[in-house]
Amino acid sequence: MIQIYDKTGREIKEHDILKIFHFIGARRKRHYMYKQVGKIVHLGKNKSPYLEIHHLNERDETYKQKINGCIHENIEIVQGFVGNISFIHRPKKPLETPTKGI
Repeated sequence: MIQIYDKTGREIKEHDILKIFHFIGARRKRHYMYKQVGKIVHLGKNKSPYLEIHHLNERDETYKQKINGCIHENIEIVQGFVGNISFIHRPKKPLETPTKGI
């Protein structure tokens, strides 16, 4: 199955909390958005898998991120559990050739 990875090479899964780069402000301060992964949805004729990602405080506004095997250099998992296992213990994909994400 195709997966999607954060900048450290860890697989992004349902219900993870993500830190996503937003913009560089005054005095080169980096600003981030925090989002939560909802569920996997299948869209289009080919039923391609997408992650449904939404704001932490609003469940209505979402966007879809295609699951395409890329390492997204602007996304970092900050919290996530599968069962009782933290995201820190997920295996990492080798970071040989970083690919552009969002």
